[in-house]
Amino acid sequence: MAYDNVSLAEAERFIHGPALSAALRELAGVNPSRVYLRDRERVVTAGELNTRVDEAADHLRVVGVDASSRVAIALPVMVEHVVLIFALLRLGALWIPLNPQLKGEPLQHQLRDSGATAVITDASGPLAEHLTVGAPPTPALPAAAGEAPVVIPAVRETQEGASGGDRKNACLLMYTSGTTGPPKGALVSETMLRAAVLGALEVTTPEPGDVFYVWEPLFHIGGAQVVFLPLFREITLALVPKFRASRFWQDVVDFDVTHIHYLGGVLQILLQIPATEQERQNRVRIAWGAGATPEVRAACHERYDFALHECYGMTEASSIVTVNRNDMDGGVGRPLPWVEILVGDTEECAASSSNRGATVPEGGDRSIGEVRVRGLVEGLVTEGYLGNPEASAKARDGEWFCTGDLGYLDDRGRLHFTGRGSDSIRVRGENVSAWQIESVFGLHPDVDRCAVVGVEAQVGEQEMLLLFTTPEGKQVDPAAILQWGQRQLAKFQVPRYARIVGEMPLTPSQRIAKHRLPRDLDETSELTG
Repeated sequence: MAYDNVSLAEAERFIHGPALSAALRELAGVNPSRVYLRDRERVVTAGELNTRVDEAADHLRVVGVDASSRVAIALPVMVEHVVLIFALLRLGALWIPLNPQLKGEPLQHQLRDSGATAVITDASGPLAEHLTVGAPPTPALPAAAGEAPVVIPAVRETQEGASGGDRKNACLLMYTSGTTGPPKGALVSETMLRAAVLGALEVTTPEPGDVFYVWEPLFHIGGAQVVFLPLFREITLALVPKFRASRFWQDVVDFDVTHIHYLGGVLQILLQIPATEQERQNRVRIAWGAGATPEVRAACHERYDFALHECYGMTEASSIVTVNRNDMDGGVGRPLPWVEILVGDTEECAASSSNRGATVPEGGDRSIGEVRVRGLVEGLVTEGYLGNPEASAKARDGEWFCTGDLGYLDDRGRLHFTGRGSDSIRVRGENVSAWQIESVFGLHPDVDRCAVVGVEAQVGEQEMLLLFTTPEGKQVDPAAILQWGQRQLAKFQVPRYARIVGEMPLTPSQRIAKHRLPRDLDETSELTG
């Protein structure tokens, strides 16, 4: 099945195929010796993985996990993480990926909102110390010992105020970054996951024997979908706990990698590293991902031998919806055959389903508007956000999903992404909710009003600037405010810069008018250490 000639009927058969855990069992029966994944110490075949998943599912069932459970996983990229994902799917439990760096109110919000019944994490990891432990933690895997993951039952304080929303037919609850409110849990079905896998296959065009370098966190849809690719192609996943620029190319050589995934500023970071022998002599054929600007694409084409495959999408619409295979002028590419994209005015999108947008005619003006998506196969768009009917309704314009992103369609039907219409900031691969950061800093006694805006970064897409007013007559050190934030938020959520302003520009409804805030870095304090 290839992007250029796949039929809608073929896509529909794939997307509505067997459950992913059943696909693993089938692969293990047909080709048990095929290598599915590996890390620096272990090689795991399809047969071994399936056996370990069965054992993990049986063990989790004994400790109380069943189809009614809602289980958060907060682990680094590792073999055990993949085993536990498949085990939850096999049990029919709701899989809730969590960023292991979360703490404080952002962590508690996701646990409350999801109604999580248990958390699987490292017993001595950073997240465990921020959990209230009721019943003693139990091993998450059979015969687990030492630093193996544990199951920590959720306690009453965690579940009080939980949305308790209907999970409908979702197998995965993937949290958004949040824009004008707290992060929302997008309901993702097995159908959507299979569509995400098919989209990833169309972006990456794998061949038998390919090796995918997996550093991306599995609490993002970009990483989660990669877990399932070897079910459908003869490829191997090479797992590392996280991205490390200093050993990236050595890993690529050691694992014999053919595909690397880029998010955030990964390509910019690689371009800043002095060229090495490993960079020039490896098997990498394709770098794929999202967020490569035209300037970065040009620099990569000049320096590297691999092709760049850009894509665009979002969790709520089965991840990937457009593909650009190494077309320098193609933006984020053309829609996949099983989705349709229209671009319309942002305000009209929310108000009227009759506004269908327009493709830009040849030689015509590029009319920028909100990007909207609909599936041409049933079940490609989320049924909504858990326990949040208002947000679910707001995201839909009839049969269209309103992404909140801005762009335009060129005369060849290729989508060009021009920015985010939402109050979200992209920092080193993370979509960070400005609202959530502001809600924390607004609690500081020396902060009156505050706002977080994105500013240009030397590496990556953006950095955050915290602007705030202080109580009258109060002398405040902005650097001390940022240091206070380090104790309240995960590292990626702490702004790099801070600046005191005399007053906040306000709208008639007394909201902060962010478009009128300064974004220069004059007179700012910078977080160090």
